[in-house]
Amino acid sequence: MNIPPYSRSYEVWAPFAARLIFGFQFLLGAFFKIIWHSAEVAQTQAVGVPFPELAVWLAFILEVVLGLALIVGYRVRIVGLVLAAYVLLLALLFYRNIADPMVMGMFVSHLGFIAGLLYVSVYGAQHIAVRKDSLVS
Repeated sequence: MNIPPYSRSYEVWAPFAARLIFGFQFLLGAFFKIIWHSAEVAQTQAVGVPFPELAVWLAFILEVVLGLALIVGYRVRIVGLVLAAYVLLLALLFYRNIADPMVMGMFVSHLGFIAGLLYVSVYGAQHIAVRKDSLVS
């Protein structure tokens, strides 16, 4: 009997489960941008982002489109890289006061999220995907 990390079925479903979780987080973030739109705009404005209303709408579109692409497995390598850059931007904009332990914790959690997205961008969708990305030689 093979334990999960060494079984073929694990190699098929685990990358999909990871993409599903990552994608769900972005879709949830987009949902909150609609529910608490004015608070999102105010927070975006407070950190000095120009045109905060437009920035929140662009973030909403990015999170929905790329979150869905991640879930269905469409151009996952590019999607993972773009989302990693987006999360890095969010971490640098919104979690600057690293002297505060809560802010530092959020910053570090974003770094973990970026690491996972970079991993996705390197290895692509693997299995259960609309379009598998091939490795560039």
